[in-house]
Amino acid sequence: MVDLDLFKRVVTARGVSGFEDPVRDLIVSELKRMGIEPRIDSLGNIIAEIGLGDAVCLACAHMDEVGLLATYVEQDGKIRFRKVGGIDDRVLINQMVEIYDRDSGDLITRGVICVQPPHLQLRRDSQVVPWYDLYIDVGVESRSDVESLGVRTPCPVCLDKRFEVIARGRIAVGRALDDRAGCYALLKVAETLSSDPPKDRRVVLAWTVQEEIGLRGSKALSRLYSPSFVIVLDTMSCCNPVITGDAKMGGGPVLRILDNEFICSMKLLREVLKIAKEDNIPVQVASAGGTTDALELQEINVHTLPICVLCKYSHTCVEMCDLNDVDLWVRLTYKVLTHVRV
Repeated sequence: MVDLDLFKRVVTARGVSGFEDPVRDLIVSELKRMGIEPRIDSLGNIIAEIGLGDAVCLACAHMDEVGLLATYVEQDGKIRFRKVGGIDDRVLINQMVEIYDRDSGDLITRGVICVQPPHLQLRRDSQVVPWYDLYIDVGVESRSDVESLGVRTPCPVCLDKRFEVIARGRIAVGRALDDRAGCYALLKVAETLSSDPPKDRRVVLAWTVQEEIGLRGSKALSRLYSPSFVIVLDTMSCCNPVITGDAKMGGGPVLRILDNEFICSMKLLREVLKIAKEDNIPVQVASAGGTTDALELQEINVHTLPICVLCKYSHTCVEMCDLNDVDLWVRLTYKVLTHVRV
């Protein structure tokens, strides 16, 4: 069963790409609570090694999220911004946001992104307002008032971090399930491994940075290890039958055979399918849009497979995933990391 308290804390921690300190601090704290002493590389990836032996396998999940960067405060107090990562402009309208300090990671203030109400619109325009015509309103009327709140541009901005569980406790809804669900799953795997470290292999677990702006954390990670195989935990956008086929939320983890830039190791795919069958873990095999950290890690010439959980409404404030899928994801990942040989 999913630990909802931990899941919620991981999902709601702030961590826009390049400014992952709050979520990194949380993950490091949880690992130390398990008796694991992780290290942080120069880019900001968290790396933990568990077990003995010459063989090395690696699993990772990215901890950054799409968001905004506040860039300039106008004289009337409007805060201008730019996007960090792939956000549809339509998502930005009518959003609550959190502006946080780029050094400490502490919340500075909340604000809203909005447009004029229909009562005041002199011209009805149904077109999407582009991000560069929008601004953040923090409820004050001057640049000096904004500065008095502690806003120091440039600084990171998270979209609404509200978290809910609906459908009688089955479906999680919130901002940054992509890929905090994967971060949570990797933490639960670490917890199980720490209580019984494998004797025949070293398992490397990594929480990567800057995935949403070009897979940069995994590119740095790929230079540190030569594992026998790599598992990437990430969410997968759901659902379009042309791209994702019959895959559906609630059907179990998805073995991501192909996406816009990546094709998995068929040998590793077969091994994972065999383990899933032996342990009665339902899985799905599907293609996907976009790509994952697997792209960079595969380029070191290693068997690589993304194991995903389906997520509706990716890169919005109402991403959805099935918590039973997450539970199965943890089980499957642990089994793969401790039993697969390729």
